[in-house]
Amino acid sequence: MKVRPLTTNERAEAPGYTHVASITADDMTNAVDGAIQTLTLVALKAGDAIMRVFWHLKVPFQNTLEPANNTTTISVGDDAGVATHLAATQANLNGTEIIFAAGNTYVLYVAASNLKITATPFAGTNLNELNRGELLVYFALARLKDVSDAIAATLIAKT
Repeated sequence: MKVRPLTTNERAEAPGYTHVASITADDMTNAVDGAIQTLTLVALKAGDAIMRVFWHLKVPFQNTLEPANNTTTISVGDDAGVATHLAATQANLNGTEIIFAAGNTYVLYVAASNLKITATPFAGTNLNELNRGELLVYFALARLKDVSDAIAATLIAKT
C-alpha cells in the first residue's frame, strides 16, 4: 500500500483532495478464511479533519484461479467505525463492482485516530487468495492546527 500527497498538478485536477492511497491485491495478506483485514491509511492527530473521500476501483479485485471467489467489500472509516467515511462497497470483479464512489462525511478529530480501510472477503475464502486488483482512495485531509501553529504570534496593540 502506498499513501502520498497529491502533487500540485493533481490537486488542480482534483479540487479539494490532498492525498491518495493505492491498495493492491498484494496488500491483501490475511490468510484466515472469512476474516477481515484493516489497513491504516494515515494516522490522524487531534485537530485534523477528513472532509471527503473518493473511491476509484482502477482494477477490480479477483482471484483469477477461482471464479467463485466473487465478493470483496471495502469500507473507509476510522477508529470509531469501519464505515465512517464510505460504507462497505463491492470491489470484486463480479458484475456489481463499484468503480466510482464518494463520501462527504466531514469529521473533525478532537483526539488522535486513524483513517483506515476494512476489507471483507467472500465467505469461506481469504483475502490472501486475491491476485489482481487496485483501488485508489483519494481523501481530503486538513491539518489546520499545523497551519495555526506555524502562524507567528502577533501582539495587537490597542491604541
